[in-house]
Amino acid sequence: MPPLALLKLMNLTSPALPVGAFAYSQGLEWAIDHGGVDTPEKIHDWLQGVISQGLGKTDLPVLFKLLQAWRANDHEQITYWNAWLLAARETQELLDEDRHVGKALAKLLRDLGAPGAEPWLERPASLLSLWTLACAHWDIDAENAALGFLWSWLENQIAVAGKTLPLAQTAAQRILQRLMPILTETVAAATQIKEENFGASLPGWAMACAQHETQYSRLFRS
Repeated sequence: MPPLALLKLMNLTSPALPVGAFAYSQGLEWAIDHGGVDTPEKIHDWLQGVISQGLGKTDLPVLFKLLQAWRANDHEQITYWNAWLLAARETQELLDEDRHVGKALAKLLRDLGAPGAEPWLERPASLLSLWTLACAHWDIDAENAALGFLWSWLENQIAVAGKTLPLAQTAAQRILQRLMPILTETVAAATQIKEENFGASLPGWAMACAQHETQYSRLFRS
């Protein structure tokens, strides 16, 4: 990947990107407080499951479709897959987060001069729709776009765990190190999924997100 494209990807994956993803836990806060996911090993297993069985079978296959559509300027396909992603969110909390963060990224990309971003300020937008717009605009290849998307999600989840648990920094880094091969394996597997097999349901994840919506005391937004 060219150095400038690599820098753009690093910018896109940075926790400092002002889209508000840090405010959400995607059910992990409830899983830690009430679901028994309360040790580094259990955090690792939870995240591995969501990555490989959830994101890898729902978001990543669609990422490849959206990136291809943006590069072909195929707005019918972009609209279709954006609606598909929003429909795939299994709880109100996941749907609200996706639309909120997607709209924030649309605003940022508009302000940075990315063509095609502004119309998404007036319609429900999935984060991944705008993520792939940025990757197409900045010439980021599909595999690295997918890895970057997973890495950004994972770093945010590790930050959630660190704020909710007394999780030492070294323990957090060990989790990240152990999950790196899972990211590459998940991206490779996602390229082989046929369209009729897109989508996955993780009942435990969905239940944790739904329970978090009414959790009495919480750090993260619902």
